[in-house]
Amino acid sequence: FQSMERKLELETVIGFSGKPRGALVCTRFNEMNYLVHSIGSTLVLKNMDDPSDQTFLQGHSDRIACMALHPVDSRILASGQVTHMGFLAPILVWDLEARAIVCTLQLHKVSVAALAFSPSGEFLASIGGEDDNNLVVWHVDVENARGIAICGAPAAHDIALAVVWAKASDDTLITAGRENLRVWNFDVGERKVRPIDCQLGQTRRCFTCLVVSDDDKHVYAATETGDVLEVSISERLLRRIGPKQRIARQITAAALDFNGNLVLGSGDALTVITPDEFKVVATIGADQISGQVTSITAAPSGELLIGTTVSNVYAVQYARHPSGKGAVLDTVTLKSTCHNDKINDVAFPRGYSELFATCSAADIRIWHLASASELLRIQVPNLECNVIAFNPKGSAIISGWSDGKVRAFGPQSGKLLYVINDAHKLVGVGNPSGGTVPANGVTALCVTNAGSRLITGGADGQVRVWKLDTGAQVMIASMKEHKGPVNDLR
Repeated sequence: FQSMERKLELETVIGFSGKPRGALVCTRFNEMNYLVHSIGSTLVLKNMDDPSDQTFLQGHSDRIACMALHPVDSRILASGQVTHMGFLAPILVWDLEARAIVCTLQLHKVSVAALAFSPSGEFLASIGGEDDNNLVVWHVDVENARGIAICGAPAAHDIALAVVWAKASDDTLITAGRENLRVWNFDVGERKVRPIDCQLGQTRRCFTCLVVSDDDKHVYAATETGDVLEVSISERLLRRIGPKQRIARQITAAALDFNGNLVLGSGDALTVITPDEFKVVATIGADQISGQVTSITAAPSGELLIGTTVSNVYAVQYARHPSGKGAVLDTVTLKSTCHNDKINDVAFPRGYSELFATCSAADIRIWHLASASELLRIQVPNLECNVIAFNPKGSAIISGWSDGKVRAFGPQSGKLLYVINDAHKLVGVGNPSGGTVPANGVTALCVTNAGSRLITGGADGQVRVWKLDTGAQVMIASMKEHKGPVNDLR
């Protein structure tokens, strides 16, 4: 007897983990452009010219927390993860072309907070999370598929959050975090890193991002308080603080654009400032970007890709300045989107597999399967959609919500067709352990084959039958046998 079981193969993923900082990386090899991002413990390698061409790299055992791309060989990428208390959090070095792990590096406890390759790509610097807080410099030998820890030291007296190398030297790197900004001298011969604290005077900040100028003279340290400090790398001395009017929220992402200007992501806004005067030259607000900006990366096509905490990816295009010198921000386009919370239900129309619907915290979305693109979004603020179903004709999306109501929407327009008020009690009856149930209101529903009856189940343990007529929805039966919430109906 031979088992007929086959492992399900992942074909397409919609969305990405937008909460880790630096969760988007653009690269190019074999004359093709790729976007690398994480979803939980999986790395997704996506062809930017063909979104359906996706490869899934699995090797991590828990959520990926940070990534770094090799500056010389664009096929090599390092990724670090979080793990459980008492365990080591591995760093995996990947060959993206071969879709394989080159080597595994393990020294940090619980989590890896940040990664950065040296300019030559020979060395990799890593910072552990707050339970570790050590800086480790690794020698990464890609040809022989091995990595060796050269040296390490406590990154700071307090938490360290960012690390970056000088752009032209493997001898200098900078770390920053909560009230600490250090320039390190790396001596590979003596296998040591020696820190020198930057002289900031009375200035106290929590630094979140680091960007080194192209000439290696300055490092720009972005902060939680919405300002940027310019610090001389050679003198370790504070030069300037700006802009004059602080950015409203903490800066969570920073990069240099094609003009050499600083692009800062803070909250649901993008601010561009000049590095010489800290003058604000462009701003993109919440009317164009949704969610907190966590990633800024330059695409080979000449645009910036912006990732946010609500799993949205935006492309920021540049246009030539009217004066003919440099470029200016032109348009912002939503490239991809997905739910940013747990998905409660998935439904296909009867006899039709090209479209499907999903529901999450506050919205219902209709997707086109072949292109993995969103066609329609239905939102009800401050409520959670627990369950969805199509009626047999596919002319309505019927949904159950946490406020105890059933709502039906048109699948093409998203227009509200009808509402059944008080379909089920708002508060569930509890669970066997004595606590309250996580789901509330309407928790299950299905429509009969004829489409004339709707059956709903709730967190109150009741099952109800509704007659669906044009312009009226009437309850014709109510049954109470369950002692807990109704999870499914067929």
